[in-house]
Amino acid sequence: MKYFKILLCLFLLTVLCFGCQKAPADPTTEAYDPYARTEALTAVISAMDLDAGTMSFVDIDNGKQYDLLYNNGVDVRNKYGEIMSGIMLVPGHIVDIVYNTDNSKLLEVKINPDAWEVRQISSLELDKANRKAEILNQYYHYTSNLVVVSDGKLIDLNEVCGEDQLTARGCGGKLCSLTVDLGHGYVKLEDYDTYIGGMIEIGFDVIVPVTEDMLLTVREGTYKLKITKGEHSGYKNVVVNRDEECTVSLMELQIAPDPVGSVFFDVTPAEARVMIDGETIDTTQTIELTYGKHRIRVTAEGYETKEGYIDVNAAYKIFTIELAGGDSDDTTSTESTGTTEASSSTTATEGTTEKGDEPATDEKTTGNTVRIEKPLGAYCYVDGDYKGTVPCTFDKVVGSHVVTFSMTGCLVKSYTIQCLDNGKNDTYSFDALPTYESVLFNESE
Repeated sequence: MKYFKILLCLFLLTVLCFGCQKAPADPTTEAYDPYARTEALTAVISAMDLDAGTMSFVDIDNGKQYDLLYNNGVDVRNKYGEIMSGIMLVPGHIVDIVYNTDNSKLLEVKINPDAWEVRQISSLELDKANRKAEILNQYYHYTSNLVVVSDGKLIDLNEVCGEDQLTARGCGGKLCSLTVDLGHGYVKLEDYDTYIGGMIEIGFDVIVPVTEDMLLTVREGTYKLKITKGEHSGYKNVVVNRDEECTVSLMELQIAPDPVGSVFFDVTPAEARVMIDGETIDTTQTIELTYGKHRIRVTAEGYETKEGYIDVNAAYKIFTIELAGGDSDDTTSTESTGTTEASSSTTATEGTTEKGDEPATDEKTTGNTVRIEKPLGAYCYVDGDYKGTVPCTFDKVVGSHVVTFSMTGCLVKSYTIQCLDNGKNDTYSFDALPTYESVLFNESE
């Protein structure tokens, strides 16, 4: 019992000693204020990856770029000041931002209430020399800091084609961004030689003459291709994807050739010159002519000229023509069957043909040239017409033109150039075409 009392006293004494000691004071800490050091500005969203927590901006006044951190705590609002989700923001939006200058963290993003926006622009007129853009019959200035976005990525202004559908955004009289909503792809035709000289239509924007080695720049989408020549026409569905080349064979639409007859001319005098459809023929040989009417002109020194039409309507025909020194100027041609064909009363002019007139054009050639020096080895097309392998040179025609490059194993690229009637030859060099392998590698990273 005695020992128990001693132990109890020692325990109480220990408790009293520790109880008298003061607890150490907590260190004083200053509360974190994210707005202690901030900067506010009006900028264009140039890139964004919300999953990675990053957004990039370009100041609309000085073109300075800002790469900032984004999280779900950022205060995001529309132009009316209402809270909105960050996923509703897109590159090209003009926004007012506030960010912490110490850690580059975004604090506020608000769509600028004074910014204007024009959608579904199908044909943007650009005066690149004076950096002016015509939108809804009004002119807006832009700078080298203009943000141009396609598929969420920045592109060069020269990569925008007339076939693209755009959204333009700006402040006051300044154009700040262009977004390609519907881009362009390429249509390459095969097996269409019987339509050369006709017309081809794809959608509402592409209506051009049919020429050899065509590569057409077309807005992305699904279309019904129409090709015509004279009374012949054909249709085919095509799907055009952005930045991709679509090869379309028109084999099943080929125009069947007109039937051909073998024709021999028995002409007196033998040295007479015979012209069929404006071309001199060798009367000692049988020639082939398509079925139908053909203009003929027969001349010889000291004889009366005869001209008119012959009708080829059989697999083999002989036309007998005799020139006389009399006053007769009608062409009579006697077939081997003994029948006589009267010539048409229409008198043709020597050297002309029955071919249709060439299509009218308002293109103005300058007498100068355009030379493309790069990308080396690429096929070069201007407004869909093949011009050769780079480096190549072609006639300079006043106006805006789409220059397209293609090369095996590479993506097709188009650029817009403007040719002025300034008495100068123009020279252009463009970037090398990206290969499919490089694109796949970048996407996999």
